[in-house]
Amino acid sequence: MTPEMEKPIQLRHLTTFRLGGTPLRYLRPGTEQQLLDALEECRRNDLHWRVLGGGSNLVVDEGHLPYGVIHIQTPGFDWMDRSAGLAVRVGAGTPTAKLLAYCKRQGLGGLEFLAGLPGTVGGAVAANAGAWGKETCDAIARLWIVGPKGEKTELLRPDLEFSYRHLALQGAVITEAEFALVPRSPELIGPQMMRYARARAERFPVGPPSAGCIFKNPPAQSAGKLLDLCGFRGYKCGGAEVSERHANFILNRRGATSADVVRLIEIMRKAVRRRFGIELELEVRRWPAKPQAA
Repeated sequence: MTPEMEKPIQLRHLTTFRLGGTPLRYLRPGTEQQLLDALEECRRNDLHWRVLGGGSNLVVDEGHLPYGVIHIQTPGFDWMDRSAGLAVRVGAGTPTAKLLAYCKRQGLGGLEFLAGLPGTVGGAVAANAGAWGKETCDAIARLWIVGPKGEKTELLRPDLEFSYRHLALQGAVITEAEFALVPRSPELIGPQMMRYARARAERFPVGPPSAGCIFKNPPAQSAGKLLDLCGFRGYKCGGAEVSERHANFILNRRGATSADVVRLIEIMRKAVRRRFGIELELEVRRWPAKPQAA
């Protein structure tokens, strides 16, 4: 039996932006078998579905959402195992911060650059999260996924199609990952993580709800710098406001709606296109309430 909430749930309670309405179904599997059951239920009811992890990097519309949500964040997907040598297998629902603390205790380096980033391991892998010139894919050895039809597959790193802030999954759900790490003293790992986390806190906004960087960096460019040159720091649209600290962050300052955020995104995108001839590409994922026009 697939666990689900007894009452409809609003996704604004589960996203870092504090935005999001009510999906047709909210399914929270506690085991891999329950995940298979959830996917089967969606197929049986011809229900489109989306996968939710830690809720970061998302702009979700309000109201009734015409799809189900499968939430991979239960104890059954929150585990770690140092299976052999320098390899660590991790459940997709494990918080990234928990994995980093484990690596520090075990003397395993290679993921320090993720310090300060929110979310879960599955989300970090799916988005190929990165910072300071490093990416999650640099440390991935294997992934275990479940396809849309319930097929379970193990994929080695050469079989995975990573790109900038993206992993091609073709509708599959990540259930676990294996990282190939390097030996490093906890006395070195700890301070390095602190430096990365401190640098992130100094450079990026903390406090008001946000979804992280809104746009990907164009080749050899900084989206934040382009937006800064367009004068967007502090720019407001309804309850949404561009951060005074970093122009590539939008904050939910005063009860913003997704419409406020989307309108602000388009204003920012058009300004950069008009001034620099560069088309900014979203880094956040957009979950609209209605199908987007072709």
